[in-house]
Amino acid sequence: MQSGVTADADADAELDLPAASARAPLQPPGEMPLERFDLRIASRELVPASDPPPGFPAVHAVSNLDLVLGPFPIYLVSIYPPPPGGLGPVLAAVRAALPAYLSRFFPFAGRVVRHPDTNVPEVACDNAGAELVVADAAGVPLAAVDFARVDRSLGMIQIPFDAGLALSLQVVRFACGGFALTVATNHLLADGRAFILLLNSLAEMVRAGGGGLARGPLLDRSSLLPPRSPPVYSPSLDAEFARFTPATMINPLLAAAMERRLYRIDAADLAGLQIAASSGDGRRASRFVALCAHVWKLLARAVGDSDPNCRMAWIVDGRKCVEPSEGALDMYMGNVVTYTSREASVAGLLRAPLHDVAAAARAAMASVMTRGRFQELVDWVEVNKTAYKDGGKWTEAVNLGLGSPALVISGLLPFAIDGDLGFGKPRLVLPWLRHGRLGSASVTVVPCPGGDGSWFVGGTRLWPRLVEVIEAGPESLLKPVTAASLGFEAPHGSRL
Repeated sequence: MQSGVTADADADAELDLPAASARAPLQPPGEMPLERFDLRIASRELVPASDPPPGFPAVHAVSNLDLVLGPFPIYLVSIYPPPPGGLGPVLAAVRAALPAYLSRFFPFAGRVVRHPDTNVPEVACDNAGAELVVADAAGVPLAAVDFARVDRSLGMIQIPFDAGLALSLQVVRFACGGFALTVATNHLLADGRAFILLLNSLAEMVRAGGGGLARGPLLDRSSLLPPRSPPVYSPSLDAEFARFTPATMINPLLAAAMERRLYRIDAADLAGLQIAASSGDGRRASRFVALCAHVWKLLARAVGDSDPNCRMAWIVDGRKCVEPSEGALDMYMGNVVTYTSREASVAGLLRAPLHDVAAAARAAMASVMTRGRFQELVDWVEVNKTAYKDGGKWTEAVNLGLGSPALVISGLLPFAIDGDLGFGKPRLVLPWLRHGRLGSASVTVVPCPGGDGSWFVGGTRLWPRLVEVIEAGPESLLKPVTAASLGFEAPHGSRL
């Protein structure tokens, strides 16, 4: 299942650029991973495209599907072991390839602006340049990073960037010689599939010394499901969305109680779930559907008798149903995603065999995998664009966390994540974003870059009770990720 990244209610308000060094002081390495560490900016520069495409429109209008989730910052963080020749050649290769890369992905060398009359966001393709930032995690080796707790790892590695930037490329150097490469952009310009394309294409061009791509990006949004005249959509769509207002969001203290974790599920355990989830209706469940069923049952166990029902929600990619020609939208840079959700009784979920829960999950996702669903979304946005005029924005109501407990799951699957800059593959690639004042739980599933069939389940927003259930007992299939499990061992003789 392919997806975008779930929306963040408060992100737009958190885009000022604080100095990275303002974080808590560095703690000396001990036997436990660090709770906090400091980033110090070494350099920050703007890099323009070297060869802007001729005739490219001065204003790149986004599509109505881009406006479903709207503008907020997203990060894709890749963690690398020390490269054989040191980090100098890596930085030199990235710098050398970036101008040509921006020429191919030209809107990302521009600025996200607002239309002066409608306040609808759009992209000014003025070649103002993408940001290239180099920072140091002073005195911190990767072995000391608390990867199991995402706020203490990815949340500190990413560097906030100006709201107008379409691309911020960030390199963070660690004391062990390893590094993080973060591709950061605005969700207005890319969903999960397009986000991975940004990373993979950058890696391909860096390996080629700034050379070309085997397949270039599809940047034109104008022909992708234009709104009908008049717009037509089911009234049920109105109930799926909610405006962001203080009355619709949980309070900040409740939001702060949410926990973020990173887990790994091994390929063998995924295979076992797939067998269990396939034994009911004779259909072979996908590994993603099997994992969804497992997580839904964990959610029901966590809810217990506190609520009679609970919900799962999914973000699904619609490229193949919007344009069914083989691979037609594989390189499309934009958003083609939608939500779907289902509510079920806690008692029923706890009783049901895994294959029955898997069948319910599969049916929920299939229900929105139609061209008609995405056409209705386009038409709904066309009618509701006026929300931008007064500074408003919306989200899928299931994100708010009101009503029965809900968990949103998305998967950056099944397309491969590359990230090899020519100096070796990353050990971890994971999206990161602020969760703001959304009250639903969320999980993002990403394949392990090593290609062994295991998955990371992370970037999560979880209630403490759900964390307890997930991690209960040694038989848990979702294992907390550690620096050691990623292969970042402490130097001999140190006490990390």
